[in-house]
Amino acid sequence: MSSRFYIAVVIAITTFISTSSFASKFKVGETVFVAFPAGNIKDDAFIVGKVTKIMPNGDYQLSVIDYVEGHDYGVSCVPMIKNDGTTGKGDDIWDMWTDTTKLKTEELDYVVSQKNVLKLGYGKTYFIERNNLYIVFGRWLSGAPMLNIDRINMAIKTAKLNNLEAMEPAFELAKMQRKGLYGKNGRPLYPFETIKPMLEAMQYVEQLFIDDPELAKLWRQRPRDWKTINADTRIYFLVQAIDFVYENAWNQVYEEGIERADPKDVEELLDYVKKFKR
Repeated sequence: MSSRFYIAVVIAITTFISTSSFASKFKVGETVFVAFPAGNIKDDAFIVGKVTKIMPNGDYQLSVIDYVEGHDYGVSCVPMIKNDGTTGKGDDIWDMWTDTTKLKTEELDYVVSQKNVLKLGYGKTYFIERNNLYIVFGRWLSGAPMLNIDRINMAIKTAKLNNLEAMEPAFELAKMQRKGLYGKNGRPLYPFETIKPMLEAMQYVEQLFIDDPELAKLWRQRPRDWKTINADTRIYFLVQAIDFVYENAWNQVYEEGIERADPKDVEELLDYVKKFKR
C-alpha cells in the first residue's frame, strides 16, 4: 500500500468518524466521552459518563464513571442530585460540591453541554492523538537526537487530521532548528555549518512577529501572561518554540569554530540574538 493511498484512507476515515461523532444524538444508558480540550493540550480534561437523562434543550445528564482531576468543572457542569431530578440551581446542591476540580460521583450526576459530548471511542482516540502530539513537541524541546524531520512531518500531518493546524508553525520552526544542528543521516553539524540555517530560523521568527504583533507582544512580556498564552494553541506552542530556537541561536553564535562561516551570516545572526533579547 503506497503512503499516499494510506494517507488518503486515514483522512477519509477520520473525516467520517469526526463528522458522525460530533453529530450523534445519544440515548439514555449510553456511555459517552465529554471533551474539555485546552489550548495548551497539557491541561486537557474529560469526563466519561453514562447518560441518565436528556434535558429539554438537548444537553445530557451523566452519571460519572471517570474523569480528569484538576480541571474546574464548575464553569461547564451543573450538579444534579442522583435519581432526584433536582437541578443545581439551589444553593444546597452547590454546597455539596465545594471543590469543583473534583466530581462527587457517588452523590451527584452532572449536566453537560451537548456540544462537548462525543462517542466514547472517538473521544478517547482524539485525546490520545492530542497527547501524542504534545509528547512529540516535548521531545523536540528536550533535544532528543532521534527526533528527525520525518517524524516532525508526521506530527504535522497528525495535527491537521485532528483539527490542530495551529501547531504547524511551531513544528515548522522545529524542523528549521533540526536542520540547523543535524545534517544527512543525523550527523551533527560543525559549528560553522549551523550559522546559515540558524539565521534562516531567526528570519522566520522575525516574520512571525511581523505577521502577528500579539505573538510578539506575548513573547517579549516580562512576566509573561500565561493565562492568555495557555488559552491559544498556536501562541502557546510558538512561544516555547521561539524560546528554544533563540537559545540555540545564542549558543551557536558564540560557539568556537564558527570562523569558517560567512562573516555576514555570523554578524546578522548576532544582530538577531541581540534584537530579540528579552
